[in-house]
Amino acid sequence: MTRIIGVVSGKGGVGKTTLVSNLGVALAQQGAKVAVIDANLTGANLGLHFGLISYPISVHDVMRGNNTLADAIYKHPSGVDIIPASLSIDDLDVTPANIKEAILEHLGDRDFVLIDCATGLDRETLNAIEMCDEVILVTHPELPTISDALRTKTVAKRFEKNIVGVVLNRVTKEDEMKKENVSAFFDLPVIGTIPEDISVRRSIENKNPIVLEKPTHRVSQEMRRIANYLLGKKEEKKKVGIIDRIRSLLGI
Repeated sequence: MTRIIGVVSGKGGVGKTTLVSNLGVALAQQGAKVAVIDANLTGANLGLHFGLISYPISVHDVMRGNNTLADAIYKHPSGVDIIPASLSIDDLDVTPANIKEAILEHLGDRDFVLIDCATGLDRETLNAIEMCDEVILVTHPELPTISDALRTKTVAKRFEKNIVGVVLNRVTKEDEMKKENVSAFFDLPVIGTIPEDISVRRSIENKNPIVLEKPTHRVSQEMRRIANYLLGKKEEKKKVGIIDRIRSLLGI
């Protein structure tokens, strides 16, 4: 059965798109059939994270009824299928449409469909949440951002969506809220804690997900842990060699 999971946040800049791209690849590396959809219609950049810059058909065309969802699928070497949103300013006026039936029709053989939802709680975001069966909340561990994410959780609950858990992204030692406090605040499990690291920004600039660019990096390791959580796999504690340990500490 296809799991349609929306990745949402209450505020921009928390790394939602970075999570979608890397989690998609991490799931594909585990043998899952994965598609990712950019539902951020006015702030599209999911395709860019995969190096997809120019494409004739986007999710905008699907929502307008000009093309089928199958027409907008672009295959990445990692095995992930990408349905990008348009980068053209001429498409900013598109009316959000619920394409869940199209997702089930054309992506029904995928194990996971990850939807990169828009930020905030406007019509664009609500439409994206409606298309999902499940939701992952992404937040930075500071009170204002978490408060915004809590409102998003409330909306997802009203839509009767299953909330998988919370991912803390761009975490630093100076952050004001710890994992345990965040979990209690949301009454949800924290399924991933991704550290702030310059290597992530560089991988975005290189248009290559960090799980591909630096597979042993500590961020890549955490992305795979989240993927394993979604797959229901128990984490196996492996003996880490001294070289890998040094690389992890240095973030390389």
